Amino acid sequence: MSILKRSFAALISLLIACPSWSAAAAAAARVRVSGGAIPALALPREVLPASTLGKPLSLPAPAPGSSRGVLALAPQAVPAAAARDEIAAELREGPAAQAAARTRVAQMASEVARLLGEAGPAAQAADEKASRLGANVFQALLGESRAGGQAEPAAPAAKPATLTQKMMLHTLYQVASIFAEQYAPIDRKKERFKFVLKREYELAKAAVLADPEITAHRFQDLLYAFVLSLRDYHVSISFHSTEVARLPFFVHRTAEGKYVLAYIDREKLPEDAFPFQMGDEVVTFDGRPVADAVQELADTLGGNTKRTDLELAELFLTNRRRSRGMQVPRGGDVRLQIAAEDGKLYRVQMPWDYTPELVPQDAPLRDEGLLDSEAASGIQPQSVLDEPVAAPRPEASLFKRLLRQVNDKFAHPLADVFAEMLKEAAGNPCMIGAKQSFVPVLGEVLWQTPEDGHFYAYIFKDARGRKLGFIRIAAYDSGAKENKQYAEIMARFRAEGIAALVIDQVHNPGGSIFDLDKKVSHLSQKPMRTPKHRLIIGEGDAQWAADLLLQIMRSSQGGHAPPAKAEAETEEDNWSGYPVTEKFMVLMVRFAQFILKQLGAGKRFTDLTHLWGVDDIDPAPNSDEVIPDDVPILLLTDALDFSGGDFFPAIMKDNGRATLMGVRTAGAGGAVKSYSLPNQFGIAALNATWTIAERTIGQPIENLGVAPHVDYELTQRDFRMGFADYRSAILRTLGDLLAKNRKSPRRRDD
Repeated sequence: MSILKRSFAALISLLIACPSWSAAAAAAARVRVSGGAIPALALPREVLPASTLGKPLSLPAPAPGSSRGVLALAPQAVPAAAARDEIAAELREGPAAQAAARTRVAQMASEVARLLGEAGPAAQAADEKASRLGANVFQALLGESRAGGQAEPAAPAAKPATLTQKMMLHTLYQVASIFAEQYAPIDRKKERFKFVLKREYELAKAAVLADPEITAHRFQDLLYAFVLSLRDYHVSISFHSTEVARLPFFVHRTAEGKYVLAYIDREKLPEDAFPFQMGDEVVTFDGRPVADAVQELADTLGGNTKRTDLELAELFLTNRRRSRGMQVPRGGDVRLQIAAEDGKLYRVQMPWDYTPELVPQDAPLRDEGLLDSEAASGIQPQSVLDEPVAAPRPEASLFKRLLRQVNDKFAHPLADVFAEMLKEAAGNPCMIGAKQSFVPVLGEVLWQTPEDGHFYAYIFKDARGRKLGFIRIAAYDSGAKENKQYAEIMARFRAEGIAALVIDQVHNPGGSIFDLDKKVSHLSQKPMRTPKHRLIIGEGDAQWAADLLLQIMRSSQGGHAPPAKAEAETEEDNWSGYPVTEKFMVLMVRFAQFILKQLGAGKRFTDLTHLWGVDDIDPAPNSDEVIPDDVPILLLTDALDFSGGDFFPAIMKDNGRATLMGVRTAGAGGAVKSYSLPNQFGIAALNATWTIAERTIGQPIENLGVAPHVDYELTQRDFRMGFADYRSAILRTLGDLLAKNRKSPRRRDD
C-alpha cells in the first residue's frame, strides 16, 4: 500500500510538472487531413515520427560518420495539404510557468514524502488514521492546506544551502532589487498582468533551493524566466556565451496563416542544392508543424504582445543564441517539409551551423565568508542617466561631461544581436535594422541616394506622372554626419516639389530619442507635441541636475556662455544630430530643476514630465529642409518596430502629420538603461525600463504599441511576386490621400 501511494504521488507530480503530455499522446497518435483522420505513420516515419509530434522542439545529435555538409532532398508525391492541415494543439508553458511548476512539484513531493514517512506502513494503521493520511496526501497533491485548523507536524530541517546556492540567491536578489527600486512600469504590470515581483522572486528562489546540484546554465534559465515575467521588450538579461546555432533561411507568417520562406541565403543554399523560392511554404520543422515550433519559441519570449512575440520567434527559429538565454540546438540536422509552387511536398534535411560554447561553465566560486544571500551589496548599476561613457578627454569641460551623461536610449536591448544577425546575412531585407527593407520600389525612379550613403531614399513617378518621395529609416542611430545627409534628402524632396512622402519604418529597433526628434523636425512646419514620461530617479540624478545648474550659474556669473552653446555646430556637441541651442539649454535647466524638486518632495517615481524638457519638437531652422505641411506622409509600420520605432509613429499620428499603414507596433513604451552586475554566473548585462510614457491622447505605449490607420499584412503572393500586392496597396493609399486634397487623416482610436 505504501509503495502504491508513493507511485501515485510521483505520477501526479509528473502530470502537474508536464501538463502537455496528455495532449502530446493524442497529438502523436493522429494527423488530421481534409478527408478525415489517418495514422501518423501514413507519412514516412522519418518525415513525421509519431514520437516527436507532441514533444518540445529538440534536435538529435548527428550520427557518427553522417554527412554534415550536404542537404538531403527528396520530392514526395504527397499533396501539400496533407501536412498543412491542423494537427492537435498542445498545451505548452513558458519558462516562468515551468519554473513555477518545478517549484510546486518539489514542494508537493517533499510534503507527500514527509506524510508517508511519518505514517509508516499504511497496512498496519488504524482505519481512522489511514483515512486521515489519505486525505492529507490528497490535499498535499492539490497544493491545499489542512482543514480544520489542525496543527501540522514540524517539518524536518531542510538541508543547508550549498555555497553555489547561496551565491545564486545573492545574485538573484541583486537582480530582483534592481526591478524593485529602478523599474518604472511596475504598477502598469501589476494592473495589466497581475504581476507580483515578490512572487516571481520567491518562485525562482525556491527553484534554486530545490536543486542542490543546480548548474550555472540552469540558474541562467531561471534568471531569464524571471526577467521575462515582466513582459517588457526593454527588459532583458544577457550572458557571456559563444554558443550559436543558425540555419540559412528565415520564415514569416502570412496573412493566410502560412509560414513561408521569407529569405534564403543563396551563398549557403544555392538554387541547385535548394530549389525553393521565396513564398514556398515551410510545412513542418523537425517533424512538427512550423506554427507549433514558432509558438513554442514565442512562449519563451515573455508573453508581451502576441503578434510581436510570434514575429520575434520567426527570427529566432533559425537563429538561436545562448547569450540571450535561448536554448540552442547542439548540432545535428533539422528536417523540413516544404511545399513548392509545383504543388509537391518535399523533404529536406540540413545541418545546423553550430558554434559550441567556449566560455567555461561552473568554475569554482570564490567567497571569503562575507556572503549574505539576502544582502543587496555589490549592485553596481550604471548611472541612471546613461550607459557607460568613454573617459572624457582632458580638455573636456565639466559642462560637456554632464551633457554626455544624458541617456537618450530608446532601443530594443537586442539591437546589438539584430546587428550581428544582419552582418551574417547582409542581404536579408527581412532583418531588423536592414538598410533596405522588403518594401518594393514604388515606381519609376527619377533620383536616388548613393549606395554608400547612410539612407536609402529616392524620388519616383507614379502612373499619373506625379513626383513622390521615399525614404527608409532603418533605425534611430544617426549622428551629426548622418543627419546632415537626412537634411539634404529632405531639401532635395522639397526642391523637386514632391506631392507626397512615403517613410519606410518597418523592422525598426529604435535608437536615440534625440535622433528621432531630429528626424521629426524636418517633417512639419509646426511644432510637434511629444509624449510625457514618468521617471524613476535617485540621488545620482539629483547630483547630475545640481552639477548642471551650478555649472550654468558659474558660467553666467563669469559672463561666459556655457561652452556647448558657443560650439553648438561642432559634431561633438550635437546629440545624435540634435543641436545644443539656447532653447535646448533652457529645456535642460527646466528638467534639472524638475528632478531636484521631485526628489526633494520624496518622489522617486516622478509626476508626468517631458523627458529632458523637450515638450515640442520645433521645425528645423532651415525651412528649405522641412517638408511642407500640405505634403501628405504615409508611414509604414509593423510588429517589429520597437521603442523609438513606437515613439516616432506615435508622434506623427497624434499630431495628425502622417497616415500609418501596416501593422500595430511592438509597444516598448519608455526609455531603457543598462546595469553592470558583478557575479560569477556569466551574467553580462541587464537592461530595464526607467521611464514609462504617455501619449498626447492620454494612452500608454507600453504593451499597446501604435495602431495603423490602414491595416495591411503581407501575403504568400507578396513573397512570391516581389511584394507586388503590397506595392499596389501603398500606391492606392497614396492616391486616396492625394485625392482627399491632402487633408490630415482622421485619428483612429487605439
